[in-house]
Amino acid sequence: MPFGENIATMKDEALLQSLEDAAARLSIKLSYEELRKGEVASHGGIFWLRGERRIIIHRGLPAAERIEVLTDILSGVDFSGIHLLPEVRERLEKSAEKKAPQALEA
Repeated sequence: MPFGENIATMKDEALLQSLEDAAARLSIKLSYEELRKGEVASHGGIFWLRGERRIIIHRGLPAAERIEVLTDILSGVDFSGIHLLPEVRERLEKSAEKKAPQALEA
């Protein structure tokens, strides 16, 4: 593995951990499950189960795709009340901004 790829992977892992920590601070239970069996073909999503919010993400995704899915999901949640690393907050805010025009069109 080239040296640059190793750094990118470490950065992805740190970013993913920060997003996972954010979900925990938002009281959202996060798990990675096999979502490509049978008729289910999803990267993941958020839902309510027995009074608690849950996020399930397909466990077969590489870290970069897990980051994309988790960023997309968390950007739809009010994260203003928790401390986030600047890079994580910026990523979530950009994702939320991308969603805003879609919500107006619907």
